[in-house]
Amino acid sequence: MMDWCDLDKGKRLVSVFGMFLLGGSLFFPGCMMAQPEKNNALVVQNNARFLHAYKDARVDLSQNQFSKAEAIDQAWKKYPYLTATNQHLLLGLDHQIGRDEAIYRMGEARQLERVGHLNEALSKVSQAARLDPSWVIPKRARRHLLILIEVQNQMGRQWESLSARLLLLRKEGPANPELDRTLSWAYRHLAQTRLSSNHLPGAYRSVKRALLLDPSDNDAIELKKRILEQVNTHIAHGEAYFRNNQIRKAVQSFREALLIRPSDPRAQKDLDMALEAQALGNNSRHPSSSPQSPAPRL
Repeated sequence: MMDWCDLDKGKRLVSVFGMFLLGGSLFFPGCMMAQPEKNNALVVQNNARFLHAYKDARVDLSQNQFSKAEAIDQAWKKYPYLTATNQHLLLGLDHQIGRDEAIYRMGEARQLERVGHLNEALSKVSQAARLDPSWVIPKRARRHLLILIEVQNQMGRQWESLSARLLLLRKEGPANPELDRTLSWAYRHLAQTRLSSNHLPGAYRSVKRALLLDPSDNDAIELKKRILEQVNTHIAHGEAYFRNNQIRKAVQSFREALLIRPSDPRAQKDLDMALEAQALGNNSRHPSSSPQSPAPRL
């Protein structure tokens, strides 16, 4: 943890927080000296420096650099000689940081909800509610998402039941293209609900069945692409871990990819190499240094 009273360390932070004189001594925000500040000129100088830091914090907020703005805010809270006007500005900055980051997290949540990632959206909404407890919109959004998640869970069970009944009809009756398309439609909806619940292995199995029955279903094709993007993301993470000699994490990432798509040749090859390196205790061989093209569809 940074010792703000360490002068040498403090000097290196001048460009970030500014340096202040406190009763003839150097003052850095966050390091309170026992000596009270008596020189009014120094008080004026430090309040002027606060205004510069305040402007920097506002710029950080405009660029979504919330941690930088928060660091400035927390540092100046420990300086006791701000004018009443500057204290008011600091109080407003503290509130603005929480509100701006909450708005940003809500935007992320809306994007996740649009693509059906309801659980991830709920996590972002919960962050927003913690950042700005007085803001009612995250609380309403949280209730909305909880209802959607419950509905999707119920719908998932219904789609699963419908798919099972349609499959039984298909097995017992003569060939029927219309029944095949209906069963494909049911499997696609089941895949969508499983994807929304972040059950990627089940979603991939369901969308594969949908495309076996109706290869021309464009919605199912797009849904499969989205799932395979997740597979490729796990593989890319695993390859990055491998290059950094983080073999255990690499193995975990490759296994997560294979859990979704067990027949993925790239993930299987990379996993074999990672397990070999783990067994030998070295990483002389490694997966490709750049992400490959998506694996061919099954």
